[in-house]
Amino acid sequence: MTIEGPFRTLEELRASLVVSGVTALDQQMLIGLAQPAMALQSKAAADADMPLGASKIGGAPDLPPDVAWPTRAPSEYAMGAVKQLRKYAPDDPSDYYKNEIAWKEPLSERSAPLTFMLQIDLAECAAAGPLDADIPREGWLLVFYDLVFRPWFGHDQNGTPMFHVLHITGDRARLERRTPPDIGYPLFGPLEDLRNMLPPARLSPVFTYTLPDGGTLRIIARHAAEGRYPHDDWLDQSPTHLNGANRLGGWPENIQGDMAIELAALDAGVELPFGQGFIPAAQALQPLADQWVHLVQIGDYDNDVNDFDGLYHVWIKREDLRARDFTKARLIYRTS
Repeated sequence: MTIEGPFRTLEELRASLVVSGVTALDQQMLIGLAQPAMALQSKAAADADMPLGASKIGGAPDLPPDVAWPTRAPSEYAMGAVKQLRKYAPDDPSDYYKNEIAWKEPLSERSAPLTFMLQIDLAECAAAGPLDADIPREGWLLVFYDLVFRPWFGHDQNGTPMFHVLHITGDRARLERRTPPDIGYPLFGPLEDLRNMLPPARLSPVFTYTLPDGGTLRIIARHAAEGRYPHDDWLDQSPTHLNGANRLGGWPENIQGDMAIELAALDAGVELPFGQGFIPAAQALQPLADQWVHLVQIGDYDNDVNDFDGLYHVWIKREDLRARDFTKARLIYRTS
């Protein structure tokens, strides 16, 4: 039987676990871990057909006139990426590496505009259902990122940010649709109208409860020795929570392990061991990991051009979220 959301109550979520064969004891454990989220379901649409301030991915963002377009500084990460391109270029007779180097080398050495990823109408989400108590209920949340170089942690080796989160508040009438600047790289090749932007799509929030997956430490630590997790069938039958790869809040889809634990390890300045020592070392970091809130997940959406080949996650410490200090957010890009 296919399990379909949304799970608007914990009772609905529990019923879906029953259908998928989860034991009563494991149901209790999982329900205790459930987190609310807005699955942001997408529908391709032209910018002209979307009102100012609408939740959207790609296209042109809506910004007040006094807000500058986010940029990044010259980047060690980007320069390193160009060095890698130069390393492989001699072995490839095609023009791929030649063109990539020609575009990316000058970009790596100067400031450059970030690519607009998505904007979320927070009031629209708040009206759709409950969220984490500290996620703002008004204004707009916008994410910009260096989609040319795609840094794994949103920063380069020197801590230079290569992404930006904006929380805009105030009157919707102040918003203006901002044409993306030239980012210096053809994101979608010959498609000139999409040279500097992602193809646009409307996002509609649908409230649902989410559960941690097998990449989450609390699940790994309990069940790794069993070789499977108690809700494997549920996860298989309820993919990406309503196919909402884009979401506000809730548990992330982990591709390569528990990101909150990784952030905690960075905070503590420790390197997690491999093998049998991993779980106890990671469990010691759990209190630090619990300070991090999974704010936004960005993934594939309804369009005919772009495949992200992975997921982008924005994390922020709870104290910074409460203070509305989004300059301290972190981004993690994961791909399989």
